[in-house]
Amino acid sequence: MRSIDIGEVEYFDTLATRLLSAGRGKKGQLIEEAASFLKTSRDGIYKGLRSVGWESGRKRRTDRGNSRADEGVAAFVSNIMLESTRANGKRLLSATDALEIAQAHGVDINVSTSTLLREMKRHGCHPDQIAKPPPHTTLRSLHPNHVFEVDPSVCVLFYLDDGGLAVMDEKRFYKNKPENIAKISKKRVLRYVLTDHYTGTIFVKYYLVSGENQETLFDFLMDAFSKREHSQDPFHGVPLYLIWDAGSANQSYLIKNLLVRLLVKVVTHGVGAPRVKGQVECANNLIERGFEGRLSLMQVRHIDHLNECAHIWMRNYNANRIHRRHGQSRYGLWQTIREEQLRICPPRELCSELLRTKPESRQVKGNLVVSYTVPGYGSKTYSVEKVPGVRVGESVNVCVNPYKAPNIFVITEDADGNEILHECVPEILDAAGFPIDAPVIGESFKSAPDTDTDKHRKSMAKAAYDADTQQEVDQARKERKPAFGGRIDPISYLEEETVAHFMARPGIELDIPGRMEVVVKPLTVIEACKQLRVLLKRDITQEENQQIREWYPQGVQEEEIPALLISLGGAVPSKADSKLSIVS
Repeated sequence: MRSIDIGEVEYFDTLATRLLSAGRGKKGQLIEEAASFLKTSRDGIYKGLRSVGWESGRKRRTDRGNSRADEGVAAFVSNIMLESTRANGKRLLSATDALEIAQAHGVDINVSTSTLLREMKRHGCHPDQIAKPPPHTTLRSLHPNHVFEVDPSVCVLFYLDDGGLAVMDEKRFYKNKPENIAKISKKRVLRYVLTDHYTGTIFVKYYLVSGENQETLFDFLMDAFSKREHSQDPFHGVPLYLIWDAGSANQSYLIKNLLVRLLVKVVTHGVGAPRVKGQVECANNLIERGFEGRLSLMQVRHIDHLNECAHIWMRNYNANRIHRRHGQSRYGLWQTIREEQLRICPPRELCSELLRTKPESRQVKGNLVVSYTVPGYGSKTYSVEKVPGVRVGESVNVCVNPYKAPNIFVITEDADGNEILHECVPEILDAAGFPIDAPVIGESFKSAPDTDTDKHRKSMAKAAYDADTQQEVDQARKERKPAFGGRIDPISYLEEETVAHFMARPGIELDIPGRMEVVVKPLTVIEACKQLRVLLKRDITQEENQQIREWYPQGVQEEEIPALLISLGGAVPSKADSKLSIVS
């Protein structure tokens, strides 16, 4: 409401006095006359009267504030209006139409449209309230080059033809004439913008292409990351994090592989969440207004000329404009970057190799080294003895360290499957090809460190022989002591596990014609005496010889030797001492 001057205050004081003394039915007439006189509405007169302290004296309705449009009904009608809203924000159904639809479908609501809208706002479900963005959290970065944001966009106002930069005239290129836009599709100007989240520093470059592609994105990232020759442009380096949208070029294998090899962690925001990279979105607006607004006052001949002008504006803006958040110029705050925070971008040739480079598998040799060839540096050997988990004869994944080539990374994984990079430097060799830090024969000795396999082998051997040292293990094995103190019986359980009982199967004997008959030939007396002489360990007397001849005139059978030995006063021979002669 507009303010009331002194004259109107006096008028409303007089009118208030007249209303207090007016009879029944006269007050409305006085209000009408005052509205006609002041050229305002009845509500305007009542507001003026209330401003001087007048009250109508009418009792308030007992049901004031108790609208029949409760929160559920208000939200339902509001939802009908919201679902009819186009993607561009245009709302098709009015509140009146939505109310009619709700009533036609049995919703018990008998209020005016204005009351319904008022109740929607009171309950916080008015379409205008719902359409507002949700609260957001302010995120911070830690230092210059910590986080970069990137956003490519088509420069909607301009295109480059043979005559230079031209403005897209609305009469020629409005939405209902797509054939005109198709004619200049290859002449459209694409704007790539990068910002440093900590300082707000802006880097911009234009391209004459019909749309986003991997080649253009690679060129832009290389130009943004690399140090430029201009002395007034200090900004460069590779970030730790890069935020952008899910564009096709951004998600391509080559670009993602490049960033992985450069140790850049990519954060891709979803559709409808531009606030994630809100800084670069604002930078696009700054460029459109601060730089592209000047282009209509000049003649841009070609794309290089456009970029030359853009970089002049960019350097001036970063160096001189004060950022509202940190109160410094963008380049000024970027200059506070420390040495360990500034990762120098590798040469473009190496980055081009990284587009297609994958970690390669290399076998660990017996002396705990691997061989790897870095483009431009040749084949070199690298000691991996300090990398946890390496084993002789097994393979490890290896890739180049792009910031310290020809150093390499040996890639392992933690318990959660995350990559862990272990940097290894190439071995320095002497003139004969030996590592210069290898022990010299006759002067020093250094055993290779135990791998985890070696540690397991030794600890398991100590456990098997209840030993505390490897020497005790070796001694136990030398004495052929059973492992585990003989507590493990590897045989007896086999008989217990053999529970099957097999039925004896009948068979037939083979009738082999002309089979050999075995006949045992008796020993002669002389042969028997020779055996007895050995068993008695003395000579056989002449009387004993004569007695044997009388006892065994046909010769002595082998099985009769024990009895004869006893007769002569000797001990029974063992089976090993007996002999058997076989004849056909």
